[in-house]
Amino acid sequence: MIATFRIDERLIHGQVIATWLNSLGVTHLVVANDDAAKNDKQQKMLKLAVPSHVKCLIKGVDDVVRVLKDPRCASMRIMLIAGNPFDAVKLLESVPDITEVNLANYGSITKPDIKDKFVVSPMVSLDQEDIQAVNKIIDFGKPLFTQKTPVEQKKMLKKM
Repeated sequence: MIATFRIDERLIHGQVIATWLNSLGVTHLVVANDDAAKNDKQQKMLKLAVPSHVKCLIKGVDDVVRVLKDPRCASMRIMLIAGNPFDAVKLLESVPDITEVNLANYGSITKPDIKDKFVVSPMVSLDQEDIQAVNKIIDFGKPLFTQKTPVEQKKMLKKM
């Protein structure tokens, strides 16, 4: 089962490892990112942070869709991470088991010089294309929120 789905341009980092994995009892961390899937060095760096008791899979978005459709996933506690809202849309189109979307960290690192950016939170900044993708996510009818760590309150997001 997918315990949570997080959009985070940093993919795997201390915040994910130190707070989310334990609070959700995650057994499997699945990263859906085409660029990371093609970069062995990046995969090794990302996996260094993952505790040995958590299995980690880093694949392209299409491969992750196939993996998540496997019935064996139902017995796992999966944290799914996508690097951007565009990949999140693809996942939501194909994986009905996703129940919520946390737009946690996006735009502040990969797009620091966004013109006319819409600031959702200190860690989330969107340009017009991002807003279109986020609105598509909202159209799926799944709760969309921003929440940096599990102890913080969820800030629910509505169409922009």
